[in-house]
Parts: sequence; C-alpha cells; structure tokens
Amino acid sequence: MDDEVRDVDAWQGAVTGALLRFDVECSRPERFRGTIRRRRLGETSLIAMTSRPHRAVRDAEHIDDHPADYLLSLQLEGTAQFRQDGRLARVGPGDLVFYDSSRPVEIVSGEGYRSLCFRFPTAGAGAHRRAGELTATTLDAARGLTPAVAGLLSGLSTSLEQPGAVTRRGAVVATVGHATELVRTLFDDELARRGLLEVPDAHEELRTRIDRHIDEHLADPDLSPRTVAAAMFVSTRHLHALFAEDGRTVGRTIRERRLQRCLDDLADPAQAATPVSAIALRWGFPNATRFGQLVKQATGRTPVAHRRAVLGRGVG
Repeated sequence: MDDEVRDVDAWQGAVTGALLRFDVECSRPERFRGTIRRRRLGETSLIAMTSRPHRAVRDAEHIDDHPADYLLSLQLEGTAQFRQDGRLARVGPGDLVFYDSSRPVEIVSGEGYRSLCFRFPTAGAGAHRRAGELTATTLDAARGLTPAVAGLLSGLSTSLEQPGAVTRRGAVVATVGHATELVRTLFDDELARRGLLEVPDAHEELRTRIDRHIDEHLADPDLSPRTVAAAMFVSTRHLHALFAEDGRTVGRTIRERRLQRCLDDLADPAQAATPVSAIALRWGFPNATRFGQLVKQATGRTPVAHRRAVLGRGVG
C-alpha cells in the first residue's frame, strides 16, 4: 500500500522522507490528499506520487552537504510546473523533466497530479559537465528517447509491485542499471541537439563503462580485475592504472559495492526473512566468515546484529 496523506503538514514530512526537503503550501489545505511511495534500488530510488494541487519549494536552507542527486520526473497524469536555474518547464502526461537536488527548485502540481520520479547519483550515468543546461526543461513525450525512458521507468515500477519482486532483485538491479544508462543516453541526445555535448575524455568514458560493468555483475562470484579487464578489452595492468588515477583499486571497488548491496538488503523490511547467508551469496560473498568480518568493519556489528538494529529486535 502507498502511504496516504490527508493534510499538507503530513505531506511535507512524507515528501522530505521519501524525496527531498521542501516547504509545501496549498490553497485548499482542508481538501488536500496525496500518496507517496519510495522504492530503494541500491544507490537509486523510484518514487511514485499522487496529490491534489500544491506548491513545493526547496530553498538554499533545505540543501545540506549530502552528495547531490539527479531527479528525473515522469508525468503520468495531470500537469505540473518545475522552476530551476532560471527556467520554467511545464509538463503533461508522458513528458519528462529533470532537476538537481543541490540547487533550489520549485514544483507546482495541478489537479489530478500523478508522477514517477527516478532519483540517481550525479556521480553515476548522466553526470555531464553541461547537465545543468537541461534542468527545468520539458522533454517532450513524443520526441527522441523520452518514450523509451518513460516506458522503462513505468515498467520497472509495475514489476516492483508484482509478487516475487524481492526474489528477482538481481534482475531488478540490472534493469535499474539499464534505466540509468538510458537516462545518460537521453541526456547525451538532448545536449547534442542543443549543441552542448562535450567531447568525452577517453579515460573517463572507459572508467564509466568499467563501473557500469562492475555494478551489473556484482552477483557473479568470479568477478575480478582479470574478468573486468577481459570484458573491457584492456590489459589488467591498464585497468589498475585507470583506477589508480581516481585513487581506487579494482578489488576494493568490487568489495565495497557488493557490501553496500548486502547492507541495503539487510535493511530492507521486505527481505527480513531472507537468511543472511543467502544475501551474502546473492552478491558474490561465498565465504560467510569473510562476509561477517566486512560487515563488522563497516558497521561495528555482525550481519545479524546489524539487521536487528536497523529493522528491530524481533528480526532474526
């Protein structure tokens, strides 16, 4: 069930918890109704919302030091207006609009508002130096890659509501990776159409492809610097050199991302009955002892104790 909200103050709290900090106002607060639901998908989120007309403002005082995220909103029903960076976008059903969490934004929803918001890190796909040129710009429902992105996000949202979605988590994460990649391509397409696409740095582009490959193959226990290098058609030595430019190592990157996926699953109430060992195996940790050591290093607790601390003591 979606979280149903029946007053503006509660809506402001729900939006802050699921999306971002906003101040919310409504001309008819006694008539306000809304629903909101957030699905965490690794480092990304999918937020479904419906509401009566209202205005949400995110000022500089709401912006904290957390890493910036990009938000791509798909209008499903009704209309809305987005204002950021001196631009105003008006969207209707099927349209997309993009905004940045690190800068002030104003959103005004119309009657019958229903939307789906895809939130993802700026450090991932779509992180262009000129991406700011696309904030508060209507991406028309009938143009370019907009229909493909809208269809993928809608399909992902629908699949998450189906029975067995938790057991298909590996496939869901892969789909999220495809969605993020498609959004990146959408940005490329829009930037190129406006003559704003920069020539990518060859090393940076390769690192992005490598990171994407790692994220899509975390569940493979054979994932290693050697297999990554082979998939990218580069030598293992060159792969290590690329990561050294960022102050990283391949092995540590794989280990940290696997561990984060495990911690996400341990904190997921829908997976409270899934054995810790199954979660570890799902993300490429066949050695339970080593997995327990890594979780304790990261959280100060064993996997079971960490799950109980996050979900409540009644969870085993």
